[in-house]
Amino acid sequence: MKKIILTTLAASVFSLALAGQSAIAGEMISVDKNFASPIISLSGYDKVYIQDLDLSHTKIISPPWIDKESFEWKVTDSNRAHLKARFKEGVEKGLTENKGRYDIVDKEGKGVLIVDVEIISFMPYASQEDTETTTKGSGEFHLSVHLRDGKTRSLIHIFEGTQAIGDDYQPNTAMERAKDAKNLFKAWGKSLRKKLDAAN
Repeated sequence: MKKIILTTLAASVFSLALAGQSAIAGEMISVDKNFASPIISLSGYDKVYIQDLDLSHTKIISPPWIDKESFEWKVTDSNRAHLKARFKEGVEKGLTENKGRYDIVDKEGKGVLIVDVEIISFMPYASQEDTETTTKGSGEFHLSVHLRDGKTRSLIHIFEGTQAIGDDYQPNTAMERAKDAKNLFKAWGKSLRKKLDAAN
């Protein structure tokens, strides 16, 4: 028999009798830091340098409904490389599709906005080997985002918070998790594009 696990956010939504309004891909679950420089704005940037996704200190944490002692999640170098590639592809696509006016460059410089993202932790909604479980989304990323000037490396914006990954009921498989991450990264690119459009 398949099990169904709701996200913690969805559970709280139902408890407030607001069923039907659940976490969507990219929706913030919590915000820890959100600081914009009062001196430097996002205006004037027409080029974006997307740094490699930082996974160097990423922790995999168990959800509260799974016993920590029995929880295990293996991550390979191939997994990390795949996620980094999907990150760059997704953010770039979100920034540039439909005749976007921002060029993606491969180095820092004048007029370049540096995008630096670190995944601090990943909390999956089910154990890695439990492929019989159906979850609403794949889990949650706790992340840190820094936007910097490409010439001076001055900090323009810093954000840290937790985001839902995916919004559909789906089997707990690597394929579905990869699809959710790809969609989330594209959503990040679209969000950045809107902020740049508003500033320019």
